[in-house]
Amino acid sequence: MRGLAVTAEMTIRDLLGRRTVVLLLVLVPLVFYAARRDDFQGQAVRFASLGLAWAVSTVALFATNSVRPLEPRLRLAGHGSVGLYLGRLTSTVGLGAVVAGLYAVLVALDQETVNPWSAVLALVASGTIAASLGLLVGAIVPRELEGMLVLITIVGLQMIIDPTKAVAEALPLWSTRELVGHAVDGVGDVDAAIAHWALYGVGMAVVALAITAFRLRRRRHVVYVDATVEPVVAAGRGVTRPVSGDRG
Repeated sequence: MRGLAVTAEMTIRDLLGRRTVVLLLVLVPLVFYAARRDDFQGQAVRFASLGLAWAVSTVALFATNSVRPLEPRLRLAGHGSVGLYLGRLTSTVGLGAVVAGLYAVLVALDQETVNPWSAVLALVASGTIAASLGLLVGAIVPRELEGMLVLITIVGLQMIIDPTKAVAEALPLWSTRELVGHAVDGVGDVDAAIAHWALYGVGMAVVALAITAFRLRRRRHVVYVDATVEPVVAAGRGVTRPVSGDRG
């Protein structure tokens, strides 16, 4: 787990260093929320949760792509692939939960919902599931443009599809719509939504971890002798070269 703290710190620094990204992360769900605030009860909450999912998943996608070139070096430095992925997962899920908490306060103060706790759960589910989704798409699709199109398709489909249809439950954000339905309309299976949230979150994290571990697997043609030599790959064989000192 040596790479967990390193990758988490790198991810947070990279995201906080991009002030525009942080600003958009906060403003995009607000735009979705404000656009439907004056409509009938609950539409603003639904759109805020989906806007939050879109923003957090996109940030997680960018976080994956930005750290990708550094991961092989960290792997050679002795950091495990599990720790490297969990560090990125922890930081992005934590960031999504923080933003979701801010919008939970906004919804609690601005909306009259049947069950405010379900609304809070819906927003937190949106932020955390979206982080896992963005990391998974980033692991599968290495390019940002294609990854964003995949996220637009998933989030948009979840927004327009009837949540009562069986295909809706196959999508990762079904739990958020179910929880919003319980918060606003008093309908919806909260237990099923929480189970869907947990299973999808863990499932996507495991798949992304497996992909990351395979991509960063240790090459057998690189041979490590001791701390005083530097591994060099030449002609398909593992050879070594002194880092300093007598080269004769």
